[in-house]
Amino acid sequence: MHQSKRQHKRQWAIGLCIICVSILFVMVTLDTKNIKQPAFMNKIKPEELTPYEHLIEAKKALINEYKLNENWLKFSQEKIYDARIHLEAIKRDSPEYIEAQRLMDEVKQKEAEMEKVSAILTQECMRKQREEVAGKLEKYFIGKNMYVNVQLDGEEKTILKLEYVSWSYPLIYRVINGTGFLPSLKKLGFKKVIFDATHNYSWTYDLEGNIQE
Repeated sequence: MHQSKRQHKRQWAIGLCIICVSILFVMVTLDTKNIKQPAFMNKIKPEELTPYEHLIEAKKALINEYKLNENWLKFSQEKIYDARIHLEAIKRDSPEYIEAQRLMDEVKQKEAEMEKVSAILTQECMRKQREEVAGKLEKYFIGKNMYVNVQLDGEEKTILKLEYVSWSYPLIYRVINGTGFLPSLKKLGFKKVIFDATHNYSWTYDLEGNIQE
């Protein structure tokens, strides 16, 4: 019986490692998805256009509005990047330089706006990823015949609560120190993990490093 419990705990820890790999995969997918890639880097050849032509192309690129969705944001970032390349190609001694600098101020303003929109979309995407991770954990526990109630709390779903009547200090210690479970959760934006043994005790782990029993 003692050996069976030991094997059960070992299987549980191995399972957590598998979940960690899944979390890391989701995290890498998210990071790759949100990488800004300069548009048309190989298509724009500054030496082939006159300063006037660069100015016209920059104006065309800036006639663009963005919406709060990922596809339109990427399109807007590409156009703003194009405008910057064209404007930077206009030298100080060109008659178009003064107007180019005025447009460059507009480019910088739009770049700042893009950063804000990108941050909002990233947070929305990460919140969805946290929900997916919670769902995977719940399915994993069910597959191991463990009655763990997985909950997400907080406005941005940054608190992960795991209710399980059989939580013990050794088991929680194994989870915290024996796997990459918590660091992976932190990278996905989780702020706290609560191991709740219902009527016995609960242990809150602050992913910034503070532990409260």
